Amino acid sequence: MNALKFVALAVVVFILSQLNQWDILDKVFFALVGLLLVAKLWSRFSLAGLNLIRDTKTDRAQVGQPLLERVRVTNESRLAKLFVEVIDHSDLPGHRVSKVVHLRPNDSTRWRVESICARRGRFRIGPMTLRSGDPFGLFPTEKFVPDTHELLVYPATVDLSAFALPVGELPGGTAIQRRTPFVTPNASSVRDYFPGDAFNRIAWSATARAGKLMVKEFEIDPTADIWIVVDLEGRVQAGTSGLAALPTFSNGEVPLSFWLDSTEEYAVTIAASLARHFLSQNRNVGLIASSRQMISIPTDRGGRQMLKILEQLAVARADGDTPFGELLVAEGAQFGRNSTVIAVTSSTEEEWVQSLISIVSRRVQCVGVVIEPSTFGAGESSLFVVSGLASVGVPTYLVKYGDDISRSLASYAATAGGKAVPV
Repeated sequence: MNALKFVALAVVVFILSQLNQWDILDKVFFALVGLLLVAKLWSRFSLAGLNLIRDTKTDRAQVGQPLLERVRVTNESRLAKLFVEVIDHSDLPGHRVSKVVHLRPNDSTRWRVESICARRGRFRIGPMTLRSGDPFGLFPTEKFVPDTHELLVYPATVDLSAFALPVGELPGGTAIQRRTPFVTPNASSVRDYFPGDAFNRIAWSATARAGKLMVKEFEIDPTADIWIVVDLEGRVQAGTSGLAALPTFSNGEVPLSFWLDSTEEYAVTIAASLARHFLSQNRNVGLIASSRQMISIPTDRGGRQMLKILEQLAVARADGDTPFGELLVAEGAQFGRNSTVIAVTSSTEEEWVQSLISIVSRRVQCVGVVIEPSTFGAGESSLFVVSGLASVGVPTYLVKYGDDISRSLASYAATAGGKAVPV
């Protein structure tokens, strides 16, 4: 557009010079034409010989953690680059790589960008555009760099070592005191080491006290399966899930509470934290979530199970249309007497309470984690839901906006029908 205006100006000057026979206008016209030619030639070579390399150290990150990226622009030409605008098209919130650089002949420049991963999800890093032109802005030119890669940001997790869980039952009765050759979270005693014992069973503290190798004896895990059921129905969510401006914190760390701005984010963070807590205890953990595409991960244990759960929760959105009560009824057949169901929801509808009570009536241990929607500026109070669960002895944790999840899930009011023990 600027070039067209400049050409129009040159035409007007030429016409005036012909009409008035002024030599000064002839000189101005030739000066304008020369300037156009120089600007066009300058623009043509403004991006010649430029190479761009960006290096991202990882393709996995977690909410609240920094993402480090290095960018390098090299000028392999013999001509200097007065200015080069590097424009990044990544969709990772808060990730600002764009910059304007100046390069001498056969020169290079590099910079590093450290951004806080603000949102869970799957994001695209790249592509980029190099933009330059002549000093007068008449002929801007661009060079597209299509290189991209995917970044998966896991939800944040918090320490839930103080979380209390009711003791489940095995098919043969309550917590069976019986030794097992497998490693479980329940170490009952120690004994002398015998050749053939696995090294991961050695009790190092007991070995130090006794002056000889001692190994742990384990009992059958009284709570076999943990099912985490997350309510991601869009209709019952509250809060605004959007990226606010990132403030500057004195210690350089961003607290987790900054990202927890909706019931959806609280639910996903709680589910991920519960999964990490129980999997670190070598328990079988499964996940069910009612997003638009139903998430159902069978119970398993180990690091691979944790990755499966994190990957699903990273992209899960509260866009489902299945009421939580219907979800519990539909999936209830998977829960047996050797299972513990942890229901995570922000729904204030009493229908899901009745569905959970029907599961409890089959002697399945259940725990409720209720995220209070009224504290997020929308929704009704969950008082009737909590009282309904308490009436049948279901341990219930109430989480409000701004609460520390570790503290909120550390204790609850014991009810007559259930007993809580640390796990």
